Amino acid sequence: MRSYLVLLLFFAGGASAQQFPNIRAELLQMEKFDQDARFKCSNGTSDEQIKCLAEISKAIDEPNTKRITQIFDLIGFPNTTKVGKEGLEAFMTLLQHAPTDELRVRSLRSISKAFKNKEIPPMAYANFVDRLRLHQGKKQLYGSGFEFKDGKLVLSPTEDIKNLENRRKKISLPPMAEYIKGLEEIYHLKAVYP
Repeated sequence: MRSYLVLLLFFAGGASAQQFPNIRAELLQMEKFDQDARFKCSNGTSDEQIKCLAEISKAIDEPNTKRITQIFDLIGFPNTTKVGKEGLEAFMTLLQHAPTDELRVRSLRSISKAFKNKEIPPMAYANFVDRLRLHQGKKQLYGSGFEFKDGKLVLSPTEDIKNLENRRKKISLPPMAEYIKGLEEIYHLKAVYP
């Protein structure tokens, strides 16, 4: 009887980990399309990359934002219980690229809770927080945002630069030097910060 109960709990737990497998699959497919397109933009001069990303914003980001908003309206915040870890990570990537902040604002409380519950990786959380703050005319907290400027990637306005490394460390982000190295490898451009 005890082993039957354990097995029942195991299968019930596995099923609840993905309450919406079709939505999970859709989010993963949307993320793959998004990332493949962005990867193609990462070669070339900064002007070429800016032009390419602007085209992606119109052709991919706008329809994706519309769809993830519909998903949010349908099932609420797509946490790991609803769409699994990969589904939530895909949602976070797509939300990061949303051209408007409406869904970011609606998701703020849920994303903060999911981060505290370790459902969202530190970099996804930092990207979310920094993007929202920058769009609201505030300085970013974690230094995740860079802008194309004069053929380089330049750190977007950042709160209290002197304590940036401490804030990053506090939420388990890598040091800026490591992050910048990764940006340079992806975009093939020099990345600078004060």
